[in-house]
Amino acid sequence: MLEASQGQTVMMLVFAFTIAALVTEKYHRVVAALLGAALAVYFGAFVYGLFSAEEAVSSFIDGPTMRLVLGVLLLMEGLARSGLFQFVGLWIVKLVRGSAKLLFVSFMFLSTFLTLLIPNLPAMLIIGAITSSVAKQTPIRLRKWIIYEAIACNAGSIGLMISSIPNLIVASEFGFKFSDFLTLTTPLALLLTGVTTLVGLWTGDLCEEGYALTVEVDPWKAVRSKWTLVRSATIFTVVVSMLALSDKTGIPMDIVALMGSVAMLWLGGAEPEEVLRSLDWGTFFFLAGFYVLIGAEERVGVLDLLASSVAPLYELPGSISASATLWIAGLASGIIDNIPITLTLIPIVERATQTVGASPTLMAWALAIGANLGGSLTYFASPPSLVAVSILEREDRDFTTWDFMKVGAPLTFLHLALADVYLLLRLTL
Repeated sequence: MLEASQGQTVMMLVFAFTIAALVTEKYHRVVAALLGAALAVYFGAFVYGLFSAEEAVSSFIDGPTMRLVLGVLLLMEGLARSGLFQFVGLWIVKLVRGSAKLLFVSFMFLSTFLTLLIPNLPAMLIIGAITSSVAKQTPIRLRKWIIYEAIACNAGSIGLMISSIPNLIVASEFGFKFSDFLTLTTPLALLLTGVTTLVGLWTGDLCEEGYALTVEVDPWKAVRSKWTLVRSATIFTVVVSMLALSDKTGIPMDIVALMGSVAMLWLGGAEPEEVLRSLDWGTFFFLAGFYVLIGAEERVGVLDLLASSVAPLYELPGSISASATLWIAGLASGIIDNIPITLTLIPIVERATQTVGASPTLMAWALAIGANLGGSLTYFASPPSLVAVSILEREDRDFTTWDFMKVGAPLTFLHLALADVYLLLRLTL
């Protein structure tokens, strides 16, 4: 096991302090993330000289992701003001003939379907906007629906090679093809969504007590201007299509999102000043601060220290090593961004396949799936979880982040257990 230097020890304490502040809600999540980032830069750059302050801004913050976040936030805010989401939501309510259970099932699988096609951040923003608009017109309990939809988006992240960055990393490193994901992880994503949906239905509490949905709704009443709706729907369709085909067109997803947001501000009919004032800047700055914190921890070798501490588990027999990979990746990505977790564990996984004869295919799939499924463990573990909390903090005064983790953590353990069994059955029998 690697020994920690004084600088690394201090950086680990900074990280532990930040996570504790987030979990206990001692400080607002944005304050906690920015404070953690500031402390990491202070100690890492100025006290111990482990990196430069310029590097913290230029290298640690994921520029493409932040541009994608900004573009999608602007786009979603503009679309919400056009009435598009209200129209779509009420149209689905009418389609399921007022059945809260069918509506819940529809929204859950829509969450997963969107995540299969586009990044989970815009997928959650889209389904969250639709659900929020429905909640304003019907008596559904927004808190439950949004939390479960975020969990469905996290489950959907394992579905296809393009569904998440860890999938792309593992596919590139181990030579997996698009069809490999389609045959192995897409069924698992649908299975986990189905199980999550059943848990949601079983626990009930879909609507306000004593109320029921009504089919006597007119989606067109939510629309101020049909022409604005048509323009907004066109922009939305083009953006989603270009996000899904980004690897084919060669246009980066962040550029697609920014172009879509500009088109929405121009043609969507909303006042740009109002859109900018209503934007969820908290999510944007939380991600920026957390990226600096995680980048600093990775840069000074803290992640390598953590990885070396669990390395003995990879000396166990092959199937046990694969299970260990799945659970370590899942639990670690519930606290740390899944991209550095994936990059850190890949060399250890490769070493295990050489030393204990573990199946490279089994180990690689365990890493990819575990890194994605940990996103529901805590509210700051993935973009969908963070978006869900942001929506509920805005719409539900009584909501706390513990409400998310009380649902997300147990379902994360259930998902990891089911994925563990699924992988062993599919790849070892």
